[in-house]
Amino acid sequence: MKSHFIRTVVIAGFAAGGLFASVATATAAPVSAVAAPTASPASVSSAPTCVYLYQTDYIRDGKYRSLANAKNNCTYPIRTRMIWVGTTDGGCFSLNPGQDHGESKPGTAPYVSELRDC
Repeated sequence: MKSHFIRTVVIAGFAAGGLFASVATATAAPVSAVAAPTASPASVSSAPTCVYLYQTDYIRDGKYRSLANAKNNCTYPIRTRMIWVGTTDGGCFSLNPGQDHGESKPGTAPYVSELRDC
């Protein structure tokens, strides 16, 4: 019998060195991020901590895909984008309170390292 491994990763936050804590759980955790090392702090701003990011891998048509889903749990609208590691970044999108947005990329290696304001 062929078995399929599917990982579930939730971004729980980032340390000053750009590292992140991950938990194998289905519960979303708030996202906070630091500026990229080559960017000045004034030019890059991360999404507010009330925006949650859930990530998981799944199989579609026999191929692995990485899925990231951002949900706006803030009391105000936000505009953000997903910064992916291992593939191209996502485009800017707007979310009203309670709305969510999902993006997927091929493979199991890509993941979202931060949500960035735009």
